[in-house]
Amino acid sequence: MTQKSPPTIDTNKCTGCGRCVAACKNKLITLETSGYRKHAVRHGQSRCECCCDCLNQCPVLAMLHNGDINNG
Repeated sequence: MTQKSPPTIDTNKCTGCGRCVAACKNKLITLETSGYRKHAVRHGQSRCECCCDCLNQCPVLAMLHNGDINNG
């Protein structure tokens, strides 16, 4: 059985623009501050529908698609 894998966030590339936060219909992404910069953080990964709306909205390609996970 193949299951889609949720995108991951490259916090080094993320500019904290918030477009992925707005795009996530399940509200699983928030912006957090680390030092003097903001970056996106995903919460509740198991609830992610893997629609990739967040990935498609990222202007700096900080959202990375890991492909599919083969579960058997």
